[in-house]
Amino acid sequence: SDPYHYKKSSGINAEYGDTPSYHRRYDFFVSKFSSMCWSNGRNDTIRAVRQAGLRGIQGVILKTVSDDLQVNIWEEVHIQKIMRALLFNIHEGFTNSVASPSQARSMSPWEGENSDVTSDIDPDQLARHVLQDLVSRASYGQIKSLMLPLLYFIDNQKLWVPNKFATHCMSLIMHSIQMSSAYIAIAQLLAHLEEHKDASAKLRCSIVEVVSAAVSIASTESIGPTILELFGSLLKYLKMSVDTCNIENVEVEIIKEEEEFQDTIVQSVGQFSHGLQTYQKIEICTFILQNMPLTTDTEEEIQFESMLLKCIMKITTSVNTNNDKSIGLPTLFPLSLIGPLQRLSLSDSPKTRTMTQQIFHSILDRHNNHEKVVPTVTLGELPEENIFVGPQKKQDVLFFKRNGPEVYFHLYESILKEDNDLDNYTCTFRTAVLWCLEVPVDEVLIELIHMAFGLQDEACSSSRSNVNILHSLVAAFLVFASRYSRNEALDQHITNIIRKRQSEKPHLLPQVAFSAIDKDSEFDNAVEESLSSVMFDATVVAECLNQQGMNVDRLSDPYHYKRAAIPRTPESVKSLRVSMLDARVSDVQISLQEEITFDTLKQALQHRQQMALATNNSSKERLLSHESYEDSVARTAEKMSHITALKQQIFSSFKGGEVSPTESLHSLIDLDNLTNLSIDLPDMYVY
Repeated sequence: SDPYHYKKSSGINAEYGDTPSYHRRYDFFVSKFSSMCWSNGRNDTIRAVRQAGLRGIQGVILKTVSDDLQVNIWEEVHIQKIMRALLFNIHEGFTNSVASPSQARSMSPWEGENSDVTSDIDPDQLARHVLQDLVSRASYGQIKSLMLPLLYFIDNQKLWVPNKFATHCMSLIMHSIQMSSAYIAIAQLLAHLEEHKDASAKLRCSIVEVVSAAVSIASTESIGPTILELFGSLLKYLKMSVDTCNIENVEVEIIKEEEEFQDTIVQSVGQFSHGLQTYQKIEICTFILQNMPLTTDTEEEIQFESMLLKCIMKITTSVNTNNDKSIGLPTLFPLSLIGPLQRLSLSDSPKTRTMTQQIFHSILDRHNNHEKVVPTVTLGELPEENIFVGPQKKQDVLFFKRNGPEVYFHLYESILKEDNDLDNYTCTFRTAVLWCLEVPVDEVLIELIHMAFGLQDEACSSSRSNVNILHSLVAAFLVFASRYSRNEALDQHITNIIRKRQSEKPHLLPQVAFSAIDKDSEFDNAVEESLSSVMFDATVVAECLNQQGMNVDRLSDPYHYKRAAIPRTPESVKSLRVSMLDARVSDVQISLQEEITFDTLKQALQHRQQMALATNNSSKERLLSHESYEDSVARTAEKMSHITALKQQIFSSFKGGEVSPTESLHSLIDLDNLTNLSIDLPDMYVY
């Protein structure tokens, strides 16, 4: 009757006996030991009874978990009793002191098995041991059976807010579970979040925090093949929260709670991706970009786009933290990633453009240079260790040859935006320079200089409000180019122009031009009569670089990109779709959210053909149903006479008069040469 002795005897295998093992029943023990764990009698007996119940449960686990002929403790009726009993005792002790995850990790799942002599162990400590033992024995398909009782216990006891107990229990489970099955527990948490999608933002935020804590434990290994589904779930809840914030007459307190929930999701996304490989992080970024709204016409679309960019920034901050410099640009920038990022770099929102360039920095900068690269002009030598130039890689060079002109064209267009702020200019400058540092070949430097002179030509030929900024950026680009190329002649030319600007036109240098942004300045929008003396000479720069052995043919051409006419914003793409639908398939209703693909156009054309055929058939049916037999014969004879006249006209064109079809046919075929025709046929076809 003593559960202590029962637990001890549970390890004895009854190999010999008259009663088969499948005749032994343990259902009674599960119920009895579980009820003992809830003992609430006299204070001097509560501890002993609960200890006995917990040891009895551990004995049942040892006896039945590996015996297929015994009661299946993973069935709902049994596992719920066991889990509730364990969680009740853990919660009782948790109210007084909370064990840290590191302490839980140091506990062996089988420590409870070897603690027979420790009769005075606290029930909550023993319950944690039994729980870890149970979880460690759970197979792939039994994780859900463990998680459901835990989640429902927390729901019933209202322990999500605050979520310290929930986090503690998940840490116990994640430290004991088989890592190959860890993502199932996380998926179960997200499924539970779906059940509470209409709950308060605080409760949902607490659940997401527990998810984040669980992921931080499981991130040492892959969290499973359904990783994109997990990210998809988080993005869905993020979209729902953004929509809630934009409901009319919503309370300010609710908006604050929803914003806190959104920030928690962003942090969780970063935790999810922290332990993944680089290529997996890039795939996740691509997946998130595919969920970007096509347009940003409404406030919720703008906010959702901003939150998705924050998620990508969280992921990309850890792309280069493993210091793996061997990863090439084709892996870091697949077309499915660099294309959408380039389109976002031309967004109408300055904030979106800034975050996009920061994403480029996180992925592109493999040598931690972006903090050192600033758009400033300083004369004199820079210390060599200030900026690290990456090694030359063939795969990076080939990547830039394919995509380099388009990359710098988007930077050019982004710089020309007149609503840019200081962060926009600084981040775009860094991106342009980082390409040179990560792909240290002449082609990249020539492309940078070509873009700089394109900006100078645009600033001199237009009346933009940011003319001074453009001239100052050109100076910063060329100063970097002269130091980067180690070209003394080029450096001398750049230095001369900089000194002239310092004395005559200081507002054309970054130190003054950038300080005047968003401020009233005497130099703002100044109309210059003549700037030729303080402008950089493209011919001189080309000669200096040519002497160094570089191919400078591109510098003699005006800066442009041949694909500049292609729409690159969601708004222009939408207008293109509308015009295509109006002009080509006006009778087919296609949603603007659907991509115009080959299959879509094929279906549209087939639909029109089917509609025309159906209309023709319906007209014939109406005609036959209302027309008499005599009218049908007359109409057919009229059609045949028209066909006969047409044949006569065709045959008469070969012999200048009217002939019968038979005569004309014999006149066209040369019977004497008929054998020549038969010779051309293979023998196998001659009968």
